[in-house]
Amino acid sequence: MTLDESKTENDVLDEGFGVSIIADQKLSPYLEGATVDYVESRYGGGFEIRTPHSESCSC
Repeated sequence: MTLDESKTENDVLDEGFGVSIIADQKLSPYLEGATVDYVESRYGGGFEIRTPHSESCSC
């Protein structure tokens, strides 16, 4: 994941709760129903993305 300043023609914009998220169109099916949260722990902080699809992963 990277932070970009601008949206390209292949990106999709989603806004909610005062936050804008831009993702490549190819990722849209994988991000459907996902939640994004900023989490801090003793190891540092960062964004955590939870998708309903990852719940069924056996890896």
